[in-house]
Amino acid sequence: MNLPFVLQHDAPQAIPLTEATVPLNDRSFLFGDSIYEVISTRKGQPFFIEDHLDRLYASAAGIYMTLPWKKDWFRAQINHGVKLASENQRKTEAPQELYIRIIISRGLSDFNISTTATTTPPQVYFIFKARPEHPDQYVEQGIYLRVASTRRNAPQSLNPIFKTGNYLNNVLCLHEAVSKGADDALILNLEGYVTEASTANFFIVKDNTLITAPVEVGILAGITRKYLFVIAKNLGIKTEIRPYTLTEVWTSEERFICSSLKGAMPVYRIDDHDFTPGYGPVTQQLNTAYWEHVDTIQLGVIA
Repeated sequence: MNLPFVLQHDAPQAIPLTEATVPLNDRSFLFGDSIYEVISTRKGQPFFIEDHLDRLYASAAGIYMTLPWKKDWFRAQINHGVKLASENQRKTEAPQELYIRIIISRGLSDFNISTTATTTPPQVYFIFKARPEHPDQYVEQGIYLRVASTRRNAPQSLNPIFKTGNYLNNVLCLHEAVSKGADDALILNLEGYVTEASTANFFIVKDNTLITAPVEVGILAGITRKYLFVIAKNLGIKTEIRPYTLTEVWTSEERFICSSLKGAMPVYRIDDHDFTPGYGPVTQQLNTAYWEHVDTIQLGVIA
């Protein structure tokens, strides 16, 4: 099956992405009433599968969605899609790393916003596509961020710790940043504390200490974020999880974003503040150790 393609719960065969459809009364389309995860491959194999599935189930619980499938079923679907992609690539082209997006809608509805108006079980879709390559400048120079005037929605409203399809807050922040020439947004919460970028967690290195915000300020509990802290402690790097403001960002020695698709990626500019381009020593050490961890521990681990 050529990339990109879709696997879905009620279809035995993969479907080209251009032929896949979602009913107009699907709650993900009507209300953003859905959850999702993005999994990447490295050397042709998905990594951090268990972490992604744990977060998927936590997001479902957080929005009162009951999933009728076991984790074994999700693993089987992921493995099946990776196998289909691999078989085709061996025939036609050089291997490509995959971007795997799992989307679960609460189900179909009669246009009533109440969850009790849902008329079907949840609907799940697995999208398999080639993982996008990062521009060379992201690695050589880094990322340019703009601080968004739009603030992060409060955890007491729609908690960003849940990875939902209701993503308009991030969409607006990113739109604002890109319209001003930046690559991504740096988002503050209503109290003025730094949270994260639009699709990545954010870190600073200050006084040789690795610092990032706690989930309570309004961030996603990133999987790469979690492992970077474990790796930092193993390397003897001091770590802190606490609220901080832009004042500390301006005076920090290093700044970077992180995600499953990016690893740790440096930030060379925020608004009109320019920093030394490229990887700083701590960011470089963490990024190298992170990918070594993926290569030596995670690859091939799909229980």
